[in-house]
Amino acid sequence: MRRIKRIWVAAAAALAAMTTTGGAAADETAATPAMWRAADADTEIFLLGTFHILPKGVQWRTDAFETAFEKSGIVYFEAETDAPDSQSKTLSVLMTEGFNANGRLLSDMLDADDTALLRSIVASLGLPYEGVDPMRPWNAFLTLSVQFIIQQGFDPGAGVDSTLLAEARTKGKAIRFFETIEEQLALFTGLSPRTEKELLVLTLRDWENQAESFDDLFAAWRDGDAGGLDALMNEIMRDQAPEVFERLLVARNKAWADEVERVMKTDDGAVFIAVGAAHLVGDRSVQAVLAERGIAFSPYGDTSAATNDNEPAAADDIGALLKAVGEN
Repeated sequence: MRRIKRIWVAAAAALAAMTTTGGAAADETAATPAMWRAADADTEIFLLGTFHILPKGVQWRTDAFETAFEKSGIVYFEAETDAPDSQSKTLSVLMTEGFNANGRLLSDMLDADDTALLRSIVASLGLPYEGVDPMRPWNAFLTLSVQFIIQQGFDPGAGVDSTLLAEARTKGKAIRFFETIEEQLALFTGLSPRTEKELLVLTLRDWENQAESFDDLFAAWRDGDAGGLDALMNEIMRDQAPEVFERLLVARNKAWADEVERVMKTDDGAVFIAVGAAHLVGDRSVQAVLAERGIAFSPYGDTSAATNDNEPAAADDIGALLKAVGEN
């Protein structure tokens, strides 16, 4: 079952923060999410791989994170999810593009067995079937997947991104975004009909394995296991849903790398970047793209390999003070 069961987890976790509004608390647990660093003579950039939706009790603020975030005057996030109109924009897209035209239903598209699975899963999540059946497959896929994550005790209000965005505003840091809410939603609204249906069908047929899949993914993030994250979030998606992999990860990584390269060349001081962990692992990651351009990131705490097209700065004492919390 490993050949398909990770696809829904990667895609749903990637955008969970956009489409959810609350959840239950869970037991406290310690996390050491992976971080990376690069520097030249006048710019220092930190990367943190985030989990968009977490149990409320997770303690993920390591010493490495605290030092990097405190010194950074500029902070990047994927999108401005806390803007006053973000929720209204999301709801507008979901209502205008998330439902089938001409009254067509999911039960019209799926075979009898898959329709029965859909009914059973919707009931287990406490959702009204009549509200899900008119959805486009991508919308149903996200709705079921995110509702499942919330049912496990995860809360988007406790996610790394939402927490840091609020804190960055409070501390008066310069805040920048790689994308707009509309651009993020377009990642799904622009899927081909075949691909969005395939995502839903694969999810329905492997639903019984979802809890194990999500537990594995969260554990890899919690432990700073970059290789594990790559295997769980990227490899299976790349092999089984290449269009989704290209849209959700590869194209965005390239665009974000363009901005990081610009920052390294034009900005001074420390810059902190917090984006979904899937974007920072594997051979198509943001760092992999930047390495091809002469900007090398190393696990945070090891500054010896951090160089770019400018003359590298002399090593400071950060590496001696902080331990590495992940590996690329």
